[in-house]
Amino acid sequence: MPALQTTYPLNQAAGFPGMRADMAEWDARTRTATSVLAFGGPVQRAGDEGVTAFVSGGEFMGLAGVTRITNGTGETYAIGDNVPVADEGCYFGVADEAIVGGTALKWNVTTGRWTTATASGTIIAVPNTEAETSASGAGVLFKVRLRRVPS
Repeated sequence: MPALQTTYPLNQAAGFPGMRADMAEWDARTRTATSVLAFGGPVQRAGDEGVTAFVSGGEFMGLAGVTRITNGTGETYAIGDNVPVADEGCYFGVADEAIVGGTALKWNVTTGRWTTATASGTIIAVPNTEAETSASGAGVLFKVRLRRVPS
């Protein structure tokens, strides 16, 4: 088996999208991806055991969390991958713009990033999510707080 990593940076990254950001209480269920899913992105139910990317009007289930990365596909889950769907806790996400901590969050389906912009056709509100920390601009890693209330 070839090595997954052969060089190592001097400093470790603070985190990556979908990674638990702190030791606060968290909860997750395993589902099977029925579409390509961004690490740390919102997801919705797809049948009894499946999960797909969250769309406006869908049943929000939680975030596509990550505990380890082994599939080598970058920052997404492929169709058929097992996905830990987190419905409570604090996770890293990537900002689409500058975000102030404590602000309710939305998901930009075009960029696959978190935003606070006004909801539209491509920007959808994600229930029970807020920015735990601020982000200084687009592409910046920040903490997303999640506490889903079952429907």
